[in-house]
Parts: sequence; structure tokens; C-alpha cells
Amino acid sequence: MAFIAWRDDMSVGVPVLDDDHKTLINLLNDYVDALDNEEGLFVTDTIFTALGQYIDTHFRREEGIMAEAGYPDLEAHKAVHARMEAQFGDLRDRFLLDPSDAAQDRLKDFLHDWLTDHILKTDMAYKPVCSKLSKT
Repeated sequence: MAFIAWRDDMSVGVPVLDDDHKTLINLLNDYVDALDNEEGLFVTDTIFTALGQYIDTHFRREEGIMAEAGYPDLEAHKAVHARMEAQFGDLRDRFLLDPSDAAQDRLKDFLHDWLTDHILKTDMAYKPVCSKLSKT
């Protein structure tokens, strides 16, 4: 069973961003599977690095679409992204220092809440404005 499963209520109405969110979910699921299967620090760090790189790619794409659509809260959303990227880097560093089972559980819980809350709350705020782009 997937750690996070894509649901239709996660759609932001912009297909490329929905695809990004699905990719992020898949990468997070791969990461959790690697942790659960005790595949080792090299494998988990490689997946975590790929997840971090894709987060950066996605955030820049999302911000570009919000700018193109004239989303009025773009700067606030960018600030949320900056905080999330800093948290992500901090989490990675802390996990590398303490890869215990308890730390893994905290990390998995945080990443689950972090990703789903961002999609279902923060990103939904731009849906009415940005989804119009994909309909033109």
C-alpha cells in the first residue's frame, strides 16, 4: 500500500502541476519504501536528493504558472516554498546524523503532512485563478 495515494481532490486544475504532484508523491513513496525495506543510507539519500531536486523544479514551475495567471498571492506562496525548501534541507541533514527508526518515523510523518497539507491547503488557494490557464 502506498504511503500517500493520489486522490482527485488533490487536483489543482492545472494538468502539468497535477503531474508534478503525482511525481512528488511517487518519489516520496519510493523513499518510504526504501526506508521500510532498510535499503541503506546510500539508496535512501539518493532518493531523498532526487525528491529535493524535483521539489525545486516543481516550485519554480508552479511559481511561473502563478505569475502567468496573475495570482495575487504569488509572493506569499513563494515565501511558503522558501520555508519548505529550508525545512526539507534541515530534515535531510538531521536524518543523516540520526538514521534511527524513531527518526525515520518522524521524517515520514513530517513529509506526509508537509506534502499533503501543501497540496490540499496552500496550493488549492491558486486553483480558481491558475486552472483558467489550462482551459484557454
